[in-house]
Amino acid sequence: MKFMVCLACQKNIKRFNYKNPKELESFLNYELEIKKARHNRLCKRHQKRLSEAVKVARQLALLPYSPSQRRKYSPL
Repeated sequence: MKFMVCLACQKNIKRFNYKNPKELESFLNYELEIKKARHNRLCKRHQKRLSEAVKVARQLALLPYSPSQRRKYSPL
């Protein structure tokens, strides 16, 4: 049996920064949905914090809700 270690716990990440959409996009799939915790290799606590950061970034229009909402000039 493999022991899964949270990547955020290893790097000692306390919070995910909603102002950094490039970092958050690495945890999203091609349809811009948040990947499951086992695919992101995150524990339950960090998965919850990640989802909150992504939701805030979407509300502030830093991340699109769907791929069709991507802007041509967007850095993402």
